[in-house]
Amino acid sequence: MLTLIQGRTYYLPGPVNIGVYLYPDGGAAIIDTGLDDESGRRVLKALREADALPLRTIINTHSHADHCGGNAFLQKRTEAVTWATPFEAAVIENPYLEPFYLSGGDPFPALRNKFLMAKPSRVDRRAQSENPELAPLQVVPLPGHTPEQIGILTPDGVLFCADAFFSCAILDKYYLPYFAQVRAALTTLEKLAGFQAAYYLPSHGELTADLPAVLAANRARLLAVSEYILTILEEPRSREDLVAIIATEKGMAFSPDQYFLSSAAVAGHLAYLAEEGLVRHYFSAGRMLWVRAESATTFAAGKRAVLPQGGA
Repeated sequence: MLTLIQGRTYYLPGPVNIGVYLYPDGGAAIIDTGLDDESGRRVLKALREADALPLRTIINTHSHADHCGGNAFLQKRTEAVTWATPFEAAVIENPYLEPFYLSGGDPFPALRNKFLMAKPSRVDRRAQSENPELAPLQVVPLPGHTPEQIGILTPDGVLFCADAFFSCAILDKYYLPYFAQVRAALTTLEKLAGFQAAYYLPSHGELTADLPAVLAANRARLLAVSEYILTILEEPRSREDLVAIIATEKGMAFSPDQYFLSSAAVAGHLAYLAEEGLVRHYFSAGRMLWVRAESATTFAAGKRAVLPQGGA
């Protein structure tokens, strides 16, 4: 059943919140489609019960399988036009790319699952910052979790935020949230802090009209992980070493999916620290090692790395 937010803006609660906007002249747009065919069935059932068919528009905020896994089902049963940004569209249309880039090569069988590989689906239109055809919905770039992630703002003042931030409950459960680009994620958090909307709905979390606390928690976690990595890199370590140390010290249990997502998240932090001149890499005995740069200063008492306050 659709849950009303405000005006003509609704959502379908679930493991991934699916945004819904009902056009004044009939029909609906949805923001993301969930993980699989069952998610697609839930969407059509909810729209049918709300007398909101036809489904006219599908917008994928990004290319992770839990956000586009229902596309194929819905495209077979409706004439909806599907939108995504160019980078995300490439993965949505070629879902093999996600486990491919996470593993750095042909993914072994355990990585070829529906959580990393949605069913292939088409993307009909490439979303940009300005999209007259999408009116009255507006695209809001929110990169960081993925390179071209977007949010969608409805005319009712509701911003569907995708995975631009995670709820405090998720941060409490998972030490290392997945952000592919740390600098971009910090900039997006700063952007949202100054954004004017009546309501905000993340894909994983609760509807809220008040963002400061959750944005501050996400920013603090990103900077804390980078600082923690700097502390570990007082001695040379490989990326694999870093993942193992973080997992052991923070009590993280791994599946193949979680291991490669965590490894990619650590890579994002290393890239950020390297851009800031705080770490350097070198090769030894066939291994790529990372170590703190001499320019990385510390507080004398706490030995805590100094990171840029703005994160941008």
